[in-house]
Amino acid sequence: MSAGMRNGMRALRWALYTALFVCAAWVSLMGYRQVMIARAENLHDLSTWLPKKEIVRLMRYHGTDGLKITQDEACIFRENRWIPVRKRGRG
Repeated sequence: MSAGMRNGMRALRWALYTALFVCAAWVSLMGYRQVMIARAENLHDLSTWLPKKEIVRLMRYHGTDGLKITQDEACIFRENRWIPVRKRGRG
């Protein structure tokens, strides 16, 4: 093999390794991003015992824009009074 061919192979190998590294880094970052998004959706608000998804589900189901969440129950406002729609499970 000539010196020029070796240098060409070395450059090709370097380009291939660089491309593989960039692809692996990109896949890792996208996976990390998806995990962080999933964790953020499931996080509990420190001021409530209900997860964010459950709060949104209850509001959609009952057709309301807000809930009153106490230590023991979640309520909606109907007919001038608070009606409990979910009680806190002790477990």
